[in-house]
Amino acid sequence: MRRDLMLDLTRFGMLARRADLLALGHSRSSVSAAVQSGILRVPRRGWVAAAGVDPLALRAVRLGGKLGGASALAHRGIWVDDAPPLVVSTAPTASRLPALQPGESRVWLPERFPELTDVRWRASVRDAILQYGLVAGRDQLIATMDSALFQRFLTWQEVDEVLPLVREVARPGRRELDGLAMSGTESRMRVALRRRGLRVRSQVSIRRVGQVDLVVDDWLIVECDSRQFHDGEPQQIADRRRDGEASLSSYGSARFHHSQIMSDLDWCVSVVESHLRRGRPARLDRSKLQSTG
Repeated sequence: MRRDLMLDLTRFGMLARRADLLALGHSRSSVSAAVQSGILRVPRRGWVAAAGVDPLALRAVRLGGKLGGASALAHRGIWVDDAPPLVVSTAPTASRLPALQPGESRVWLPERFPELTDVRWRASVRDAILQYGLVAGRDQLIATMDSALFQRFLTWQEVDEVLPLVREVARPGRRELDGLAMSGTESRMRVALRRRGLRVRSQVSIRRVGQVDLVVDDWLIVECDSRQFHDGEPQQIADRRRDGEASLSSYGSARFHHSQIMSDLDWCVSVVESHLRRGRPARLDRSKLQSTG
């Protein structure tokens, strides 16, 4: 039975090495015919691309490498603080490579953890973490690895394999990581609070309130609102309701927007510490609450 060339290209992310297509049983003539007819294009020798290919992936291959570092992580939906226009992972032995455009960068590291996958144009998660660790700070890397753990792109066993290879200045301790964190801002806040000596728990379920991002000293709820899930009016109303239920249940609450955490984290921590100094709110007896209407 004759294989469908476009169907096979789909499994490769619309960008494949000719050798991989030939290994599946496609003939050189059929691939060449698809190129000559305009169905496929050749971004670089040995590669073919079809319509719908990711532009960053196509550019990385044209530059003689693959998506790497922050680009490979962000492409999977893993948190990175600042995703540059393009990071290209390049083999240390590569030569005669095309010139980069402004904003593009290359990282020259051998692959330590190649993935057995049909997507050949993107570095593995562990290799991308090592590459990102060349430019990222410790807290940035914690947020990235938290995100990879939460989304199950990374296991704890793989964490133990990759951490010793991260450059020392950016290497987090294993206990600093938390696979429960649902956002990078939550990770950044947790790390900052713990460094002040505070006791912090992640993703705590509280009766009447629901699941909250962080709980400090067992009574102060800290919510880290994202732009994606908290900027609309219905969600803001739900958030205020949760804050009110927290107050009625004798929890304190502090809520911060994504931009505040990313641009003024020290101020956010100071606000939390101010709440803690004032102490836990008194417990209210709901049965004694009366309507004035």
